Parts: sequence; structure tokens; C-alpha cells
Amino acid sequence: MTPIERRHAAIEATMARYRDQHFQWGKVDCAKVAAFHLKRLGYKILISKAGSYSSPLGATRALRRLGYTTLAEMADGIGLTPIPYARMLLGDVAEIEGDSPVGAIGLYAGNGNLFCFHEDHPGLVTMAPNNILRAWSVL
Repeated sequence: MTPIERRHAAIEATMARYRDQHFQWGKVDCAKVAAFHLKRLGYKILISKAGSYSSPLGATRALRRLGYTTLAEMADGIGLTPIPYARMLLGDVAEIEGDSPVGAIGLYAGNGNLFCFHEDHPGLVTMAPNNILRAWSVL
């Protein structure tokens, strides 16, 4: 399978799993969606070792148990390669502005869009963010 085929298969699996689910801390959130996606690409994601959580404060504590303070710090820590956001390809991870203390991340969907959560919608959306703070290549 070529790299772009792997990326496409991972995005398709992730969207099939999370497309119609509503945001819920600790069950369907940025970290859980990204972890599922990255596992499909062969990363060993140990998010379960963080323990369960059901609030922003709980998410902060769960990340601390893994040795991180933000999702961006975790992306660096698990070995994703930082890239300029203009070089993102399908399935890459991007940090965007958000109101969560752990940060907000999404998956690159192409054409400047991300699959991510937005406060005005109950589930995953495809949107063009105003500002991408950082980006990482998944392959």
C-alpha cells in the first residue's frame, strides 16, 4: 500500500468510527479521534494508560499522567514530525485554536480543511480553521 493509500484508509476508518458521534470528554474527543487515527497508521498510542476522564480538568490530569501538558506536546512526544502547515497531506495532524486547557487538534482533510470538533456543532465537522498553530506529518 502506498503512503497516500495508507493515509486514505486511516482517514476512512476514523470517519466511519466517529462521523455520527457527539463530542464527549473521554469517549469522543480530539485525543480519542487522533489516537484511533494514529493507531491505524501503526503508532503505538498508550492513551488508555492516562485513565478515564469526563471533563476538561480530567483531560488535563489524564495528559499529566502520561507526562504531557497539552495535546501538541504529546504529538511531539510520540514522534510525529513537525511540518509547516502548508505542507500538510491527507491525515496529518494539526493544532488549532480552542478553548480546552489541553489544546485542540484535528486531522487534515485536504483543501485547507480539517476534520475536528467545533463548539457550534455536536460532532465532527469538516472546516477551514482561521488559524493553524502547528502541524505534524503522520508518515
